[in-house]
Amino acid sequence: MNKLFFAFVVAGSIASSSMPHYSTTAVVTFTGGIIKAKQQDTAVEKYKRKDCPVCKGKGWYLSGDGIAKINCQYCEP
Repeated sequence: MNKLFFAFVVAGSIASSSMPHYSTTAVVTFTGGIIKAKQQDTAVEKYKRKDCPVCKGKGWYLSGDGIAKINCQYCEP
């Protein structure tokens, strides 16, 4: 009788420790959102070269520290 009780206690503790102590709804929703976001293609709309506020129509701009010229990524050539 004592061994049977011990077996139930051990089986119960193993079963309860393997189950999460939180709701899995949030995890499933978050994972579904990530999968859905990766499947959508978003077209990046670029400025026309003459209307670009970054390079002001030059096609390049100086880096933040003013050392390097960077080809403009914000406008169409």
